Amino acid sequence: MLKRLIVSLVLILALMLSACSQPNKYGLSFTAGNKTSVDYIFYNDERVVYVVGGIMTVGEGESAELLEIVLNRGELTVDAILEAAKGDADNGDIEYESYPDGSVEYHYDGFDIIKLNTHLGNRDVYFVPSSMSYYDVTNP
Repeated sequence: MLKRLIVSLVLILALMLSACSQPNKYGLSFTAGNKTSVDYIFYNDERVVYVVGGIMTVGEGESAELLEIVLNRGELTVDAILEAAKGDADNGDIEYESYPDGSVEYHYDGFDIIKLNTHLGNRDVYFVPSSMSYYDVTNP
């Protein structure tokens, strides 16, 4: 009887610990705003980053900051965010869709990340509400 109780407690603890490894390791959060606004927030030699229909923050609670500020200070890179999203998708933590042109759409709770890779050389990244898709971004 005691052995069963210990095994049960170990299983419960293992389930609780596995629940702690949530996707979205940077604490990205989308707050909806004007549904039609497209705000450029960052660029480098390879990418331009946009937020559509709201604002993106990084971190949680009072320490949360605008994604734009964190990217511009160099504390986080767009490539690191995309790498983490790919990892979340590969691990099955989030759903994703890939397109024939090489573009990828990562689906988080409350927002999506769309990484374009079009035949015209567009490598932009969009943070959008979950109601939008790759087709909304590429065919405005």
